Amino acid sequence: MKGIFKEKRILILCGGRGKRLGNITKKIPKPLVKVGKKTIIEQKIKYYSKQGFKNYIFCIGYKGKILKKFLIKKCKKPIFSDGGLKSGILKRIYLAKQFINEPTIISYGDTLAKINFNDLLKKHKKSKAALTIVVAPIKNPFGIVNWNLKGKLIEFKEKPILNHFIGYAVFDPKIFKYLNKKTINMPDGQGIVQAIQQLILRKLVYVYKFNGLQLTVNSKSELKDANIKFKEYFTFNDTL
Repeated sequence: MKGIFKEKRILILCGGRGKRLGNITKKIPKPLVKVGKKTIIEQKIKYYSKQGFKNYIFCIGYKGKILKKFLIKKCKKPIFSDGGLKSGILKRIYLAKQFINEPTIISYGDTLAKINFNDLLKKHKKSKAALTIVVAPIKNPFGIVNWNLKGKLIEFKEKPILNHFIGYAVFDPKIFKYLNKKTINMPDGQGIVQAIQQLILRKLVYVYKFNGLQLTVNSKSELKDANIKFKEYFTFNDTL
C-alpha cells in the first residue's frame, strides 16, 4: 500500500437526524448514541486507528456543533464539512470533496463493520473503478415470489440469500464529473442511489464482498440488536 494512498482518509457521514431513534436523538446526534460502553463514533475511530487510518473528514449537519465539540477532543486535527440540515448523502460527499484528492473511504455514521480497509483500498485500486461499494449477504426472512401477466406463479424462493450495501464505499473524487447538479442535490439517499445507477451504466462500479461483523443503528430495535451482537462478538480486550 505504500505510495498508493498517501493520506488514507476516511469520510464519515454524520449529518442525519436519526428520527427513527425517537427521543434518543432529540438531544444528541446519532453518532453519539452508545453501542457497548462507547459511542458509535468512538468505536469507529478506535477501529479505524488500529488499521492506520487517522485522518478523518466528518460530514456534519444535525446537532453538528455538539458532535464537533466532542470530536475535537477525540481526534487529531479533524476536518469538518457542514452540509446543514437539508443536504442529502451525495450532496454532503460533494461538499467535502474539496478536502480529497485521492480515492477515499466513505463510512455511514450509524454503522460498525470489521472491514479490512487496507484490503478494500487495494482491491479498489486494482479494479480501476470510480466507486467501490461494500456488500454483505443477508437472508430474507420471507418466501419471495414472481408471477407473469396472467397471474401465474413463475418463481418461488424460500428465504433467499440477498446482497445488500452496508454503508461503506471507496470513491474517487472524479465521480462528480459524471454527475449533474440535479442528481447531486437530491434529498436523503436518493442522490447516492441515482449516482450509483449512473456509474453502473458507465461500468465504473466495483463490488467488495464482506462477510464479517456489521452493525447498523437506525432504530431503537436495531440499537438493541447492535448491543447484543456487540457483546456476543467481542471480549473486553477485543472491541471495535
